[in-house]
Amino acid sequence: MAGGGGARQKMINLMYLVFIAMMALNVDREVLRSFESIYLTMESSTGLTTENNNTFYSNISKKAQEEEDYKAIDVKAKEVQKQANDFFTYIESLKTELKGASYQPGAEETDYNLLANSEPVVSLLFKGEGGDNGNANAQELVSKIDGFRQFLLTYVKDDANATKRINQVFSTEAQGKGKKSWLQEKFYDQPMVAALSNLTKLQADARTEEGNIVRDLLAGKLKEKIELNAFEGMFLSPGIVKVGDEAVLNVVLGAFDNSVTGSVQTSVGSASIVNGKAAIKLNTGSVGIHKLTGNLTYKTASGETKSVPIIPSTYQVVAQTLDVKAAEIIEKDPTGGSIVADNLRVVYRGVENPVSATINGANGPVSMTASAGSLSGAGANKWNHMPGSGNEVVFTATAKASSGKTLTVRETFRVKPLPPARGVVMGKTHAGVPQASLASQRVRVDWPDFLFPVKGEVESFSIKVPGSPIERVNGNSLGGASSISKAKRGDNISIINIKYKSSLGQSGDASIVSIEVL
Repeated sequence: MAGGGGARQKMINLMYLVFIAMMALNVDREVLRSFESIYLTMESSTGLTTENNNTFYSNISKKAQEEEDYKAIDVKAKEVQKQANDFFTYIESLKTELKGASYQPGAEETDYNLLANSEPVVSLLFKGEGGDNGNANAQELVSKIDGFRQFLLTYVKDDANATKRINQVFSTEAQGKGKKSWLQEKFYDQPMVAALSNLTKLQADARTEEGNIVRDLLAGKLKEKIELNAFEGMFLSPGIVKVGDEAVLNVVLGAFDNSVTGSVQTSVGSASIVNGKAAIKLNTGSVGIHKLTGNLTYKTASGETKSVPIIPSTYQVVAQTLDVKAAEIIEKDPTGGSIVADNLRVVYRGVENPVSATINGANGPVSMTASAGSLSGAGANKWNHMPGSGNEVVFTATAKASSGKTLTVRETFRVKPLPPARGVVMGKTHAGVPQASLASQRVRVDWPDFLFPVKGEVESFSIKVPGSPIERVNGNSLGGASSISKAKRGDNISIINIKYKSSLGQSGDASIVSIEVL
């Protein structure tokens, strides 16, 4: 700016100074408005995350009432919820004290002097004993953050990525070399709106990590149910053998998984599992019905040793085969026979389950009834069963012997719902996807290792991209999410609340999907 020039030049210089000051004031107002907008947006996003987390808590609590296995998960989930709520409430109390009674969030006539004022922050965290290094309130804040971080780490100790993320997000260490402490960097001489934003970010991060943990608790249990509890030890005995003939008992786990290794201990001997089954020679030295009981011990994919009881069964040793002396055997054991579910002693609700029936010594066709649901013929001695309500169904098979006597066999089967679908991207629950290919990916569902050909289509899902609020997307394309374009290499994207409809017309929720951006 030129100097001198008399009264006129001095007036021009003064006008320049006033103009520059007015521009600076306007910039300050815009900065404050932006800070306030970020703060309010984070509060709104945190509220949505809280609602989503509460849905998972409700699902776990409901499952715990229905199934004993979920009670331990429910206890852990409630502890996570309590710790997260306590931390959230503590931070909220600091925000309330900072804002006081004068601040009206989002009001059109926002008091920018109040937002810019650093005195409430200094008074709350730095006045009194401790001074610039932080008073008792400040030290309590650091202690609460450190304590919550340590609590979270106990739930992710086996996950290196989650451990690294939590240590970074909830770090209270100084970031520079010999420079300001974390407290001074985040709060000292900061305007009130900046302090509110920093505190709200702590709340948002707490809710996000809370959600990650509770989803992992539920997803881990569902994985265990699908991969382990769906299997049961089974005897595959010959049923009836002639006295003195060689007979072999096969013992398998569930749906005959040939990758299983371990051993079986039974009432007729022990053996190692080879190619998914253990073979034990039966004692055929005496006529009669012999009971089979035992346990199957195997190793899971993680190396853990599990032991499950084998469903009790019987085998019968007879003096001659049925085609020679059927009438004599019928008189001794008129109810001999079996009912076999083609897919284990379980029928699944919502699908047609093939069921077969045979009766020893029957002289004619076998008829079948079910205590619940409906039966339709599927060939000689075969039916398709569609389960109804209830947790069990009793099948009753009847036939006539050559003597005219009615032979009857009854067996009880469990009725189970279809297992939950698994959410996948590129066929995986934890996928690595190049940044450039994100928008072209689709969220799908499948039923791994399930015995029935069930398919499904994803109707909608929610997506959480780091730095963006949770977004709901209709359809199955990641490209339908506006926040997908903001994902950066190294980000971990969560796909949650996956809604699908199966090929059987049933709707459900699939397990979560995690994507690492490459």
